[in-house]
Amino acid sequence: MSFLVTRYPKGEDHPDSSTDVTAVGAEAFGELLGMPAEHLADVYPLKREHAERFRRLTGLALDLEKYEYFLEPEAD
Repeated sequence: MSFLVTRYPKGEDHPDSSTDVTAVGAEAFGELLGMPAEHLADVYPLKREHAERFRRLTGLALDLEKYEYFLEPEAD
């Protein structure tokens, strides 16, 4: 399984970037979202409560004032 984080400008329907964060691993993303890794099968919004842990895991800061972010698991 691979993972992308997709960024949308607030109020827009089209993303302006997508970043592969697969290297972090399903277990870490499951913990971040509070579910078993094997249940990751949907698109998950990343909110303020996820921001700091997400930054530590990926090195990517979330600018939640300007953008909305979604974690998107994809089957390989």
